[in-house]
Amino acid sequence: MRRWPAIWTGLLALALPLKAGAEAPKPVMLDGATLRRLSVTTAPARMVTQAGSVAGFARVLDPIPLAQLDADIAAARPTAAASAAEAARSQALFAEDATVSRKVAQAAAMQAGGDNARLSLLVRRLGLEWGPAISRLSDARRGALVAALSSGRSALVRIDSANGVGQAGLHMVQLDLGEMGSATATILGPARAADPRLQSPGLIAQVSGPKAALLSTGLSVTAKLGGTAHASIFVPNAAILRVEGASWVYRRIGAQAFARTRLIAPVATAGGLLAGGLRAGDPIVTNGAAALYAAERGGGPAEG
Repeated sequence: MRRWPAIWTGLLALALPLKAGAEAPKPVMLDGATLRRLSVTTAPARMVTQAGSVAGFARVLDPIPLAQLDADIAAARPTAAASAAEAARSQALFAEDATVSRKVAQAAAMQAGGDNARLSLLVRRLGLEWGPAISRLSDARRGALVAALSSGRSALVRIDSANGVGQAGLHMVQLDLGEMGSATATILGPARAADPRLQSPGLIAQVSGPKAALLSTGLSVTAKLGGTAHASIFVPNAAILRVEGASWVYRRIGAQAFARTRLIAPVATAGGLLAGGLRAGDPIVTNGAAALYAAERGGGPAEG
């Protein structure tokens, strides 16, 4: 009977499926001379950390209500101060010599109270409508923000994600503007009204710079929210053996012994896979995996 060359036996084995309930592959044992002839080399598996990301949405907010509120506060503050001063003057005159009647003094006090209540309501509306980050701004800083919004140097956006995933502890968000490029939004603080459709608490963010002028009121774009970083083993393409319906690597377990190890939940990445099934530092074969597989399947190492 004609004996097939070892290399063909090994290549034929690449197409054989892994049988259900099959035992773990047996280690491959090759002497040092054969390993050198096959140029089998190893490198330590390395752990890499990748920052996760969550897809969300950003909607450009209408700045007019904030501008109106800022203008109302700017008008109400001196009015409240003036009426408070008038009430104090009227009360002092009434107390000294009654040149001002009690009725006039009381009316001035009522006017001062009403003006102060209107100012307090406007200030509270900042927090109720725009969140704590906007309400904490001084009049000067809030006025500067409104000026930047009106000139197109800044834009306010609302950030949402399904069930609020990825929003906790967020500081920066990348906005995808399509053919217009991307923009970075700085998180100011939480929104005051939830998005009932997404069940998202929402965040208020500010975009500054040239890209802000592209963000028209009502525009919705995709946002990339930071997620929890996770660590995985990186396996280079040169080490991966794709056979029997899975991805494998050979791991050196002795000076001349190699165990075929199945990669768990592999995910494609640049230059290889991110997968489980290995530990950082495990010596994996980066050259000669096909020859080891041929030997494992009984064909012997490929002949030079």
